[in-house]
Amino acid sequence: MQSAAAVRGQPLRVAQPRRASAARRGAVQTQALFSFLAPPKAKAGPGKAQELVDQLLELSSRTDGGLNASPAKRQQIEELVDELEAFCPRNPLRSPLLYGDYEVTYTSKPQAAGGPYRSLPGRIVFPGQRPTQSIQPPNVLVNEVAYKTLGFLPGSVRQEGEITPINSDTFELVFNKGGKRIIQIVYLDDRVRVARSIPDEDAGTEGAIFVFRRLVEEEEVEEEVEELVEEAPKRGAFAFGTRKMKAAAAEEEEEEEEARPARRPFGTQLLGRKEGLATMAERRYAEQQGSRGTGSRGTQGRGARGGSAPAPTGTARKSREEIAAERAAAKAAAEEERRAAREAAEAEKARAREEAARAKAAAEEERRRAREQQEAERARQAELKEKAKEQLAALTAEAAEAIDEAKEAAAAAKEAEKAASSLLQQAGQARGLIDQAAAAFAAAVQQVEELKAAEKEAAAEAGEARGLLKQLETAARRR
Repeated sequence: MQSAAAVRGQPLRVAQPRRASAARRGAVQTQALFSFLAPPKAKAGPGKAQELVDQLLELSSRTDGGLNASPAKRQQIEELVDELEAFCPRNPLRSPLLYGDYEVTYTSKPQAAGGPYRSLPGRIVFPGQRPTQSIQPPNVLVNEVAYKTLGFLPGSVRQEGEITPINSDTFELVFNKGGKRIIQIVYLDDRVRVARSIPDEDAGTEGAIFVFRRLVEEEEVEEEVEELVEEAPKRGAFAFGTRKMKAAAAEEEEEEEEARPARRPFGTQLLGRKEGLATMAERRYAEQQGSRGTGSRGTQGRGARGGSAPAPTGTARKSREEIAAERAAAKAAAEEERRAAREAAEAEKARAREEAARAKAAAEEERRRAREQQEAERARQAELKEKAKEQLAALTAEAAEAIDEAKEAAAAAKEAEKAASSLLQQAGQARGLIDQAAAAFAAAVQQVEELKAAEKEAAAEAGEARGLLKQLETAARRR
């Protein structure tokens, strides 16, 4: 057996599920040794939630952080997470249970908890990996993967970030070296924390499910063992011998029996009598023997003991016959009583079986109703998703139509711009032609003016010529 002092070399220990497993044995074997002496502790929270947590830890604890999980096991874990979401406390981000050290027991995207270290080459070079996460107040989150390089050199890699609440169960995680995630708390209690990473296309992150198991400090384990030792019966110096422990357990059982109210025999309870028939017959026989004769030999032999032997008379023989008859009647009554007890026991067993069957049927009916409610809820969610998809498709179609209309209007505007540009160009050309025509008209007017001036000059010259001709004609006549 390993004592609590030998465990102090390991600073942290995993809070195991309630089912016994080989991994739990180590330093907490003392708790198992005295578990029969201490009353069982009540489960924290609703029993259904704790059953789901036990199943989730049982499934996820042997997946190596999700690397060895088969598709069927992944489906089972997702279904358990969906069921646990209904038991999540309100405002989990304000709960003190949020803070602490956790081990990553499962993730649907194995490389989401360790990055390249969780890939096949990373696990070959850095085996023995153990991903953990620590949330420290007020808003510090640390991811760490411990490993052994080449199998013998211990090492670790850390990634720190800060969390910023978005609503009562969702926060944004921003890492110091870049990158961010949106995390939603699906379930939280004193043993596990289940979270879901919401996909973010802008940040390039995919959705994933994380199952974290709380790590318990060794001091808490030692305190729990000490409490169990104090609750054990103290008989001088406490010894660990098996016989003494059994004797202590027997003493405790005897004390419990004495504390219980006295119960009548099973048969007499059923028959409503204070005594069994056999007991009544024996008592009557003892009274008859004590009241019979007081012969002369009463002070000798057996008489010295306070009794007297009856004389061998007919009355004595008759008494023996009566006694034999009474004994036979008592025996028959005892047999009848035992038969009635057996019948009552069989009836009690039958009633217990019927109650168990009814309880089982009620449990099955409750599970069926729960499944129906879950299916109805899923159908409603699917219907809402379909409606949302239809509305999104309708909005997308309307947006596409509006975009097409805008494109057509833009094309028409371009055509109108082109036509206006062409008209402006034609107007410019017409203006040029008008200017050319005006210039030609002005030139023609100038030419007409010049022609008129030339005509006047020609008329003047013609007048001068006619005057000269008249002078010549006059001169000629004079000659």
